[in-house]
Amino acid sequence: METISLSAKIAQQLESEVLSGHRALGERLDERELAEQFNASRTPVREALQRLAATGLVQINGRHGTHIARLTLTQLLDGFRVISELEAIAAEQAAGRITAKQLATLWEYQSSCESAHADHDVDAFCRANDLLHSAILDASGNSMLQEQMRVGRVLSPYRRHITHQPGRIATSIEEHSAFLTAIGAGDGTIAAQHMRSHVNALANGLSDFLYFLDQTGRSQILA
Repeated sequence: METISLSAKIAQQLESEVLSGHRALGERLDERELAEQFNASRTPVREALQRLAATGLVQINGRHGTHIARLTLTQLLDGFRVISELEAIAAEQAAGRITAKQLATLWEYQSSCESAHADHDVDAFCRANDLLHSAILDASGNSMLQEQMRVGRVLSPYRRHITHQPGRIATSIEEHSAFLTAIGAGDGTIAAQHMRSHVNALANGLSDFLYFLDQTGRSQILA
């Protein structure tokens, strides 16, 4: 039980480091170095990496080693299309099932997004944004959908990079208001439309993202 608990803790920490951008996409993960970092044997580290591989955040390639997942442009575009539909379903169902308390929480997260924007704090915005989207998923009450959405976390580092692009946060906040208003009004169809457009806007932002990578010499983020 101690080994399982430790491997889960290591997986959680590594996932946090990847999603927060503290580990680079495509970065090699060495079991020995990780074991030293977490003061653990290599067994729980190996189990942690296997957990992350199951979610798509990590790629285990035998003799080529283990790396943080690095998606191709095609995989990214396909991924955003899938996630946009899943999040649209979540918004639609949330509109019909959300409680007053849950709705109030959504607007609190929206307020946190606005405050982060005013403070020019991208990290704080990303945290509040993640909480907002997770809360909508919870409000949908769809456990099967929640399970499917876990795979979508592999896109989180890319969503974070796109969010850094000029003007994206301000636009996101406006888009949030649109689907939150629809959810509050109980209009699932409109909520789904606004959510789908919101996520697809991130995919459209890939063009500017790729230009940014080219200009800064950071094209290694994409395969």
